[in-house]
Amino acid sequence: MRKRSQWAGALLSTALAAALIGQLTGFTAADGEANGTIWVANRIPAGDAADTIRAFDVRTGDVKLQIPVNTGAQPGDLAVAKGKVYVAEERGSAPAVAIFDAVTGDLVTRIHTGVGSRPHHVHASAGGNMVAVGLFGTDDVIVIDTHDDTTLGRWDTNPANETGRIHAAVFSNDESAIYLANEAGNEVIAMDPRTGGVFWRLGVPAVHELAVSHNQKLLYVSRRGANWLAAIHLDEDVWVKPEKYDDILELGLPDTLRLSANEHLLTVGLRTSPARMAVVDTRTLGVTLVLLDPGGAAGTIAGHQWTAPSGHYTWASFEGPNAGVVLIDHTNDNRLVKTLRYPGQPHGVDHSHP
Repeated sequence: MRKRSQWAGALLSTALAAALIGQLTGFTAADGEANGTIWVANRIPAGDAADTIRAFDVRTGDVKLQIPVNTGAQPGDLAVAKGKVYVAEERGSAPAVAIFDAVTGDLVTRIHTGVGSRPHHVHASAGGNMVAVGLFGTDDVIVIDTHDDTTLGRWDTNPANETGRIHAAVFSNDESAIYLANEAGNEVIAMDPRTGGVFWRLGVPAVHELAVSHNQKLLYVSRRGANWLAAIHLDEDVWVKPEKYDDILELGLPDTLRLSANEHLLTVGLRTSPARMAVVDTRTLGVTLVLLDPGGAAGTIAGHQWTAPSGHYTWASFEGPNAGVVLIDHTNDNRLVKTLRYPGQPHGVDHSHP
């Protein structure tokens, strides 16, 4: 098993942290990803931003929409597909996946998931044809057909019990498989998203989040409670169970994972405080830790992030004092170049164009 410790030696120096502060300049980019909308879910239980999601204009930073969700829902994540925003209304009296029009903010429909189901992380397939939501209060995952917003299935990963907790569910690039992080069950599950049939299960202690390579041969796994980033080598035949996982990088409480299109850059949200994100060169496993709060306030913690396919930049959320979402330019020494304030606990992040 290949291991490389980076946690202790990769902390930001005082000088670098100071250099990041004050770099909140205007951002311009040649690629089209610099246009469009950044969507953020805020899971704060009280205050003006409670039970809302926001749409920010990428160019100007203006709030295009602030959409209220169900009272007490504390939305933690969202994904955009086929001109709609799919939001996990995790808490409250009627947990659901709420679907909104991405232009008008109007409610399209709600898919109720039952008391205690806790719809959690939301992932869209590469073609936007399906959206999957892990039901963290159960060992189930719900898969939605985005063309008509019908449910393809609420798939039970283990009919024998409900002790598992599905934290994340990510699609293979060709949409033939969905990979599930069963946090309480300490396993990764490969499943057919259209039938719920299980291809294989692999024991992975402390599994939390996943990211699959575009050629579907490598699955990155954050083992948050164990402070390791791991990798699973996949077979071309999705029915073939991998032999093992390999720990490849030690990080402090690694969480959400995002890959650039060329897969040379992997961003990793860290749940340590103050709020930081790790930028990993997958070719060398070199790490840069980026301080997300330009003020360096104590008590902040990172949420989710969206990394542009080009690898040019990342939008990352953080909660705590001065909470919001920040823009990180990876081509300019991973500097913070823009901060958009969103008080409370901004968490899930996604991008849509326009």
